[in-house]
Amino acid sequence: MRVLHVASEVAPFAQSGGLADVVAGLPAAQAAQGVTPAVLVPLYRGVEARLAAARVPLDSGLPLQLPVGPHTFGALLRRATVGGVRYGFLDIPGLYNRAGTLYGPDGGSEFGDNHLRFGALGRAAQLAGEHLLGGPLDILHAHDWQGGPAALYARLSGSRTKIVVTIHNLAFRGVMPKWVMDELGLPWSIFTAKEIEFYDQVSLLKGALAAADLITTVSPTYATEILTPERGEALDGFLRWDAGRLVGILNGIDQSAWDPATDTALAAPYSATDHAGKVACRRALLDEARLAPTMADRPVIGVVARMADQKGLDLIADIVPALGTLGARLVVLGAGDANLEARFRYLADVFRDHVSVRIGFDAAYARRIYAGSDLFAMPSRFEPCGLGQLYAMRYGAVPVVSSVGGLRDTVTDVGPAFSIPSGTGIRFDALTPWALLAAIERGTRLVGTPGALAATRTAAMRRDSSWTGPAAEYIAQYRTLVMP
Repeated sequence: MRVLHVASEVAPFAQSGGLADVVAGLPAAQAAQGVTPAVLVPLYRGVEARLAAARVPLDSGLPLQLPVGPHTFGALLRRATVGGVRYGFLDIPGLYNRAGTLYGPDGGSEFGDNHLRFGALGRAAQLAGEHLLGGPLDILHAHDWQGGPAALYARLSGSRTKIVVTIHNLAFRGVMPKWVMDELGLPWSIFTAKEIEFYDQVSLLKGALAAADLITTVSPTYATEILTPERGEALDGFLRWDAGRLVGILNGIDQSAWDPATDTALAAPYSATDHAGKVACRRALLDEARLAPTMADRPVIGVVARMADQKGLDLIADIVPALGTLGARLVVLGAGDANLEARFRYLADVFRDHVSVRIGFDAAYARRIYAGSDLFAMPSRFEPCGLGQLYAMRYGAVPVVSSVGGLRDTVTDVGPAFSIPSGTGIRFDALTPWALLAAIERGTRLVGTPGALAATRTAAMRRDSSWTGPAAEYIAQYRTLVMP
């Protein structure tokens, strides 16, 4: 099968979040299982330099003319091979070679022409895919709303290519004024409640979902949650109308890249069968975070997250005063909402003996937090899949998570008496500071019970979070489309 993945980002060359990790990991795992995949993403500013730094040669490019509504964009399809997978980088300097983030001039706003930026990406998909893969596509796999125009244009062209659309986070629906219909050259016949229309606006994600032969999302529990008014982002009725096309498949991670036995960012190596090095990592993290030492039976709690309402970091802030009474240490790395950033800076100043906060993102420091923490807190209000808990388990940091979405699907609770042999973490239900604190208190008791802690760490580190299983599930779903 020839499969083209169309997305707005791919790790490590252009990344703002977990989507980029998926678009890097899934095609590579599919290639190992006999599928012929390719990836199409924009050539943003800085991507060519990152490819060069990684010693990935990028060709001079294939010229393309891309009609998008009244616009015609001259483009180059720049090609490279990454880990055995063909990559296409769409080079349109006027659209992609910009300062700022991938999506806007800063983290809090978007470029006003994002509909054209990703419309051009979508218009290029079919032609670029054939050049990358050497023949017609069997599967066009579009990711999130930015990949949505690829699904729309493929459906409108009458192509026989089967279309799969993955929802990574339904909160981002690509909602825009309805005048973008003309800007994108979309027929007004699809401006209906069953297709692209969304409260007299356009949702590019909704349009893509309507065009899809199969809809996937990134965990089984999230697939059921988005069918409810609470989590459906006003698309639950639309999704329920044709829910038979909706499948939840968990994300994976690259376990060779996330391995404490070989990670050079850490103070000492360790493994699922030998935890000794984690003691050195814990001590090194406290030193780097400039926190007072704490006894071995008192937890070091790590947090690596985007500072947003979704992630529930306000719940962590609410319980900071109580953490001191537990003898705990809290290490936070993240950025996002300005009010949350300010609140955590204040807490780090007031509770400087047991709270350390670094605003921003540092990949190596994030790895040291996973390695040096006893507990890893993720009190998300919703979490389509989540990668933080997978990295934490891989590094033997026991996740303390809310029972939502992918957190529920990936973390097995150890039980109140730590008696579940397959337990890999601690879950709590109510999204309140008191429920989170009770879960942290249970985690503190676990840290103070060496045998149970070692067993939980071992189970967590041995959990198979690789892409092998998810890739096989996607391939099985593709086969139902191309070989009915």
